[in-house]
Amino acid sequence: MSTRRKKPRGAPQPADGDRSRTSAAPSASSGAGSATQRAAAQSQPMLLVGALVVTAVLLFGYLHLLVLPQMTQLSGGFAMPDARVLGYDLEDVERLQQVMNADARGQLSFVHKTAGTLFPLAVLLASWATAGLAMRRRARWLVLAGAAIFAVVDIVDNVLIDRLLAADAPSTAAVATASTLTVVGWVLLILVGLCVLTSVLTRLFRRTVVEPTSR
Repeated sequence: MSTRRKKPRGAPQPADGDRSRTSAAPSASSGAGSATQRAAAQSQPMLLVGALVVTAVLLFGYLHLLVLPQMTQLSGGFAMPDARVLGYDLEDVERLQQVMNADARGQLSFVHKTAGTLFPLAVLLASWATAGLAMRRRARWLVLAGAAIFAVVDIVDNVLIDRLLAADAPSTAAVATASTLTVVGWVLLILVGLCVLTSVLTRLFRRTVVEPTSR
């Protein structure tokens, strides 16, 4: 009487090729997951940079494209001193004193204390974030120094303009000092703004166009 061998019960064992494919699948998924995590980790700081840059741009538009031009309605059509890129002299200040009453000067002082203070601080923060994430080390410190100097110059210039318009007899030296600070502030703002915007746009171009095509 012959005896038959019983086949072992249980799930069938995969072949060698199936085992290799099965083991490769988790590694591929883990690699894709790590790449996604790295991309998400890199995108979060850039979101902060973008938010700060947009805030600085909006404050610039609010202050220099909306509020200060509207102040000309209270000054007989004459531009405010801090809106004059090329500076001003004693005659310009005296003309503004003649056409602006106490309420108009008070409104300008309020603008300087609110949006006029928030704007240079926003430029400084946006420059700091951009320099730390999207600039080289050498250019980083130059942009930060320029942004810090601009913030100080712009805030001091606002204070000097308010004092000049409120003074009974502003001196030529005081007007020249305030005018120089105004011109220096505009030059620094243009240079720092170009550096920040160029760095942000270059970083976005590399992430959206160069890096995907190189993979």
